[in-house]
Amino acid sequence: MNRESEQYRFARIEGYRMTLSRLEERFKDSAVNVEQMEVAVAEQLSKRTLCAPWRRSEAERAGCHEGMRLAAVQFLSQYRDAIRNLRLNLPV
Repeated sequence: MNRESEQYRFARIEGYRMTLSRLEERFKDSAVNVEQMEVAVAEQLSKRTLCAPWRRSEAERAGCHEGMRLAAVQFLSQYRDAIRNLRLNLPV
């Protein structure tokens, strides 16, 4: 694996983990609606430059941003699935 690909991969993993932990921490003890979650995801994605300031190359920054995006979308998707499952299991 060449160096640039390796840098991208590590930065992507790092961006994913950082974003996922921020979102989990923000919503771990509270009931939220989907709109609040979407706002939080948008806020995380707008922090592109704050992802990992020690990542300086273009490949690293791109990987970090991709990891952030993936974590945010996945987090929101899992939250929506959980809400949908709760609604399906409740008696009507």
